[in-house]
Amino acid sequence: MPRIIRVVIIGGGISGIAQAIRLKEQLGDHLSLTILEKGASPGGVWRDAKWPGAGVDVPIHLYSLYSDLNPDWSERFASQPDVLAYWESLIDRHGLRNTFLLNTTYTSSTWSAETQTHQILVTNVETGVKSIHEAEVLISATGPLAKPLLPDVPGIDSFAGPSFHNLRWDTSVDLTGKRVAVVGNGSSGIQFIPGVSDLPGVTLTHYIRSGGYFVPKIQHKYTAFEKFLFRWVPGVIDLHRFGLLLEHDRTWSVRTFSDDKRREVLEKELLEYLEEKAPAEYLEALTPDYPLGAKRTALDFGWLDSLHRDNVSLVNTGIAQVTANGIETEDGTFRAHDVIIWATGSDVARHGLGANVGLHGEDDVELQEFWKDAPQAYRGLAVPGSTAIARLVRGLLDYDLSSVQPKQEAFEQHNAEVQEKLANCTARTEKTNNWWGVRVDGKRRITVTNPQSGIDLWWSTLSTKWQNWDAVRLKSVDSKARLEKVDVLAIQRRRHAVKVLLAAGLGAVAYFTPVNQLLTEFASRFYA
Repeated sequence: MPRIIRVVIIGGGISGIAQAIRLKEQLGDHLSLTILEKGASPGGVWRDAKWPGAGVDVPIHLYSLYSDLNPDWSERFASQPDVLAYWESLIDRHGLRNTFLLNTTYTSSTWSAETQTHQILVTNVETGVKSIHEAEVLISATGPLAKPLLPDVPGIDSFAGPSFHNLRWDTSVDLTGKRVAVVGNGSSGIQFIPGVSDLPGVTLTHYIRSGGYFVPKIQHKYTAFEKFLFRWVPGVIDLHRFGLLLEHDRTWSVRTFSDDKRREVLEKELLEYLEEKAPAEYLEALTPDYPLGAKRTALDFGWLDSLHRDNVSLVNTGIAQVTANGIETEDGTFRAHDVIIWATGSDVARHGLGANVGLHGEDDVELQEFWKDAPQAYRGLAVPGSTAIARLVRGLLDYDLSSVQPKQEAFEQHNAEVQEKLANCTARTEKTNNWWGVRVDGKRRITVTNPQSGIDLWWSTLSTKWQNWDAVRLKSVDSKARLEKVDVLAIQRRRHAVKVLLAAGLGAVAYFTPVNQLLTEFASRFYA
């Protein structure tokens, strides 16, 4: 009877969908898959990102799976409806629709060393009914933007009007004719302000904490000829995507490392862009006092232009409190508002890296407790679209394993190397706060930024380095379950030796039997 590996994925956004596709690719009929999704439909943040102007800040050909490239993208930076439609199409193309358990939240899980399985407690959000799922593999794909972060501002719950975080955009609120407050000028905040401020009768006040570096978002409409080449000329779409990756890696390096001489040049160019586009009265408030790369660089697609509108004002004084009718700033000024929209991001550095509350592993240690100082992982395996996780799960099948975990020495060495490579990262600056790290013993530890470029990350996860993993097999001895360690490298060496000997034997038979064309053909195919 063929072995079936049960896998539960927490999260039905693009990370969960991508992992599901890779798992089906690796395991085929040996896979029993369940995707837990708290919403009524898949899509994650792209289902919820319903604000005006929502779209990707990464070129869409690069934001697509390498295995499912789309030649028909209409523009370089796709809009939210198109992005969501793409990922929905992948669900149907790969037969994943029936694997989703919708309106279901992950509650907690425990690892049983005896059975080598996760006992996963889930809750139906509509009925409150709880149930248990058992799986050999549990994958967290909750996404970094799964949990909105609200600031610690006095009276935040006292506001009488509609108030919501942009990651939970409330489409039932009619903003027409309203006095709207927007708090935060990160990537999403500056994305929806042009559209909101353009609504009839809207008066918008934008509260910001600091300035920043803003890169012009230059949109490109793909022509019919370009789409024709992408679809019908082999390699063109792959080459285009690879070019986008090289461009991304170049700008990533400039922004990430403080000793890159090109960073000063780019800083100067972006400050000149800001001076050219921003209203003169807001230029001082918008000018950053920290180095490029210390915060995520946001793309400007009409936001700086919108600040010139008569119905838009910018406030960079800190918020003292929220009242029932509006916001009071630290200089004592009160401004009345009908609606408050919080564009204050997520707690990515500590809690946005995956499910960790209620997730218990070996020795019943909760991941949140393991991460109490700072989140760490081995090789950052939770990468959307990565085949690394799927290959590890495939290893359970190929080598008859029940569980794997990185060796402590490899884990510590990898994280030490990561922090060493990030020693001169601009994200370490003390001049501003960012969500790329947490403080440990008074020092900043980077938990989000990766010192590897996109190409480096692909190369480092191209194959599974089994020498860095502890593999375990569950065996039944005298009707009792017993765990034994497995040397995967030794198995691989034996299998390789057998293949070489078999191929050599078949080759010899074919050589000494000229008429045996069938064996010759078989041997050549096997060896290839």
